[in-house]
Amino acid sequence: MTPVRTRFAPSPTGRIHLGNLRIAVFNHLFTRHHGGAFVLRIEDTDAGRTRPGALEQILDDLRWAGIEWDEGPDIGGPYGPYRQSEREALHRTAAERLLAEGRAYRCDCSDERIEVARSDPDFQGPGCPGGCRDQRKEVGTIRFAVPDDEVEIVDAIRGEVRFHGRDVGDFVLLRADGRPTYNLAVVVDDIAMEITHVIRGAGHLSNTPKHHLLFEALGAVPPVFAHLPTVLGDDRKKLSKRADSASVGELRDRGFHPDGVVNYLSLLGWSPGDDREVLTREELIESLTLERVGASDTVFDPEKLLWCSEQHIQQMPVDELVEALRPHLPEGISDTRLPLLVDALRTRLRTFDDIRDAIELIDPPATVLAEGWGEIRREGAEGIVHEIREELAALEAFEAEEIGQCIRKRGKEIGARGPGLFHPVRLALMGTRSGPDMGKVMAALGREKVLARLTGPSDPP
Repeated sequence: MTPVRTRFAPSPTGRIHLGNLRIAVFNHLFTRHHGGAFVLRIEDTDAGRTRPGALEQILDDLRWAGIEWDEGPDIGGPYGPYRQSEREALHRTAAERLLAEGRAYRCDCSDERIEVARSDPDFQGPGCPGGCRDQRKEVGTIRFAVPDDEVEIVDAIRGEVRFHGRDVGDFVLLRADGRPTYNLAVVVDDIAMEITHVIRGAGHLSNTPKHHLLFEALGAVPPVFAHLPTVLGDDRKKLSKRADSASVGELRDRGFHPDGVVNYLSLLGWSPGDDREVLTREELIESLTLERVGASDTVFDPEKLLWCSEQHIQQMPVDELVEALRPHLPEGISDTRLPLLVDALRTRLRTFDDIRDAIELIDPPATVLAEGWGEIRREGAEGIVHEIREELAALEAFEAEEIGQCIRKRGKEIGARGPGLFHPVRLALMGTRSGPDMGKVMAALGREKVLARLTGPSDPP
């Protein structure tokens, strides 16, 4: 069997958004499932739209998402991506070949003239309305001569799809200044790179008959086409890069778990065939095939994306989580108690950046602690807090499990349990009635700080 080869081909016009990344995710996971090669190719033939620094951002975003490509020019380490602009000689050669073989022709009609002519109900097409197809012109664009026949494509997701040449129309291969168009460049490069599967968004379906015809005209077997379902926003309209979809860089800055993002994007149109929604990267690679990708539109859910990030954070070993959280920690956090702190707060984390709010929850301003003691006094629960303080002061091992046992034991002895026991202690400790596991929080804060808080702001030391 021919080894699977796929490609991701973004344009360097800005940062990758979630819609772009989803295409990369499907190609990458599918390729890894089949043990093939994943190619990164930058489509930068339109120099006017290329933004400075965009290429570097694309590479950074892909690497953050754990999507590494397998080959390319030896730059950027270990490989840089292929750049379409450096391959224009190949594109022009292909266009000249089609011209010489009578599969293309020169056309000097303006776009406006062609559009006006095509709107005429008497125009049959698919040829040029100006009659250029039947003439031998020396200047102008090079157009592909689309057959006046049906074009049939078998899509791996949508099944049989049919187009007619009259609807496709003769399309430009080379502009009048010699620059190749997207439709020509993408096919020539796919042939040269031996791409076996083209997995892309449904928005490209209208380009597929052009590409299919070009593959055949250039003597190549067309790849397997697979058009993923369209992603819609909450308003059931196509997801907008500007309005609905955060860039990958924004998600990175906000501290989303990259595996959680990849996991969520894989579920937009695909299912593993069981009840699983949280899958590791290895499980995704093992499970993802095109057979379980649906053709129906799918809806982007920001809350589900957050949930996936949270689930992957909760599965991390503490030492790995500590390292992942370091860039998001406020200043002044001691390394000594950091693993205990992270273990206490991990259930509050949906993103890595949530660690800031979580730390503030267990280490609040003095005013918050004073308000907590105010509630304790109004409820007459000072005695419960002081009893627990005395018990904890005598505790030999100030560790989470022992602390929890100690609080419950002393509470039982003084007839306090449930909310009547834990609410006053938590109000004294954090100024709130709810929060993370109290034993873990106390172990993370340390005996000295815990005893000071349980003493109260106006009590004698």
